[in-house]
Order: sequence, then structure tokens, then C-alpha cells
Amino acid sequence: MASAAWQFWEITDTEGDLRWLGITRPRARTELERATVWTLIPRTRVFIANWFVSEAWSTEDSGLVFENIDAEYARTVALEVPEPSAEELSRITHPERLLTLDQVDTHTLLKVLGKKVDYALQKRR
Repeated sequence: MASAAWQFWEITDTEGDLRWLGITRPRARTELERATVWTLIPRTRVFIANWFVSEAWSTEDSGLVFENIDAEYARTVALEVPEPSAEELSRITHPERLLTLDQVDTHTLLKVLGKKVDYALQKRR
């Protein structure tokens, strides 16, 4: 079962193609946590703090569109998220703005969305 602490986001590009499944913590204690978007890396089944998606979230014309979705629909989206490119992974793990390297934390898919979607995504590989 998804935690009520998370807000889920279907993140598409301006053409409507799915790019990421994101999660945020609107009731987090710190401003940084409230401004951070963690995105799903399907291969590892982990949500990782993504500085450039977090930056896009607070920018009007970022080239990404954020649609707030419920946990049930997020379970479906999780199975459709494409693998990020090597360049995108490199950008996430080498933050340039907004986050420092020690702030690039993770949350497991299992903990956020539950066993069924974790197992289904594991089988997808």
C-alpha cells in the first residue's frame, strides 16, 4: 500500500511521451525535501533524488509536464516508465545545482508502491 506521505507525478515531455514517474513529499520537514522530486529507475526499482527533474518541477517552461496522479495509477505508470539514458543517469549521480551528492538519496519501489508492482517490474527485465 502506498504511503500517504507521497505525492505521485506522471512526468511527460511536451509531446506527451512518458519520461519519468516522480514522487514528492509535500509535508516534509525541510524546504529542500519539499522541493525534491525522486524519479523511478526501473532497472533498479529505486526512486532516486533527481536534481534536474526537481529543478524542472519549479520552472515554468522546463520542457517537462507534471501531472499529479493517485497511487493506483502510479502503479500502472511504474510499469511503463522507460529506462533513463546513460547521460541522464550520469546527470542524476553528478548533481550540479539544487542538490549536493550526499542529498541524492533513494527510496525503494517496494516501500513506496508495494510488492505487486515491485515484482511485476522485476519480471519485466
